[in-house]
Amino acid sequence: MGTENSSRRGRFIASAAAALLLAGGVTTIGLGLHAQPPTPATTGSVDPTVPPASAPAAASPAPDTTPPATIPSTAPPAPVAGSAPDGALPASVPVRLEVPSIGIDAALIPLGNQPNGEVQTPPGEPGSPGGWYKDSPTPGQTGSAIILGHVNTTTSDIGLFYRLHELTPGQTITVTRADHTAGVFTVDKVDVYHKATFPTVEVYQNADRPEVRLITCGGYNPATRKYLDNTVVYAHLTTSHPA
Repeated sequence: MGTENSSRRGRFIASAAAALLLAGGVTTIGLGLHAQPPTPATTGSVDPTVPPASAPAAASPAPDTTPPATIPSTAPPAPVAGSAPDGALPASVPVRLEVPSIGIDAALIPLGNQPNGEVQTPPGEPGSPGGWYKDSPTPGQTGSAIILGHVNTTTSDIGLFYRLHELTPGQTITVTRADHTAGVFTVDKVDVYHKATFPTVEVYQNADRPEVRLITCGGYNPATRKYLDNTVVYAHLTTSHPA
């Protein structure tokens, strides 16, 4: 890939941020994929990403129709494929995500844009893979790689990213890539944002080092039948090894 494609990818990151967060993309991750509201975890603690057991049964919530916002053009462009500054890896499509501390070991598929411009989301059936947004850098490249997953499924309250909010700084995330390398990322922080005040640029702008963002929904409101929040995990590349 050349400079033209790098610039194109950088522009797509900016537009994708608006589409994902404000026009029904990432805001639909985990959005009431099944008719019966999820029940809380059985560990004794209330999971903030799912509604309580007393929530009334309801149909799936409607997609978020908030119009997209204009993203400031302050994000640096994504790196050119094949470049590896400061220990970064060359471009290679991610194929698997492992987060042992919260029981994640799943395939990843590329996600593009729907005909209306919104970003695709992964399938919602049980056992479905997560998704890497293909117009973000690949995990291990310099920049912010975007990985999406559902908090529930079409038939269960436990989706791929059901326990995402349990991650803590210092825990590790491993992304296996098509070139048979695995990037190991260390969690920096986990934030929960209300959609109305979501810091779009902070979450989606390209970092100056290899990073990943794992994103799902949370904050289910049984009155509106919508998820009101997004959980975002920030992590940076600390090592890599053959896969």
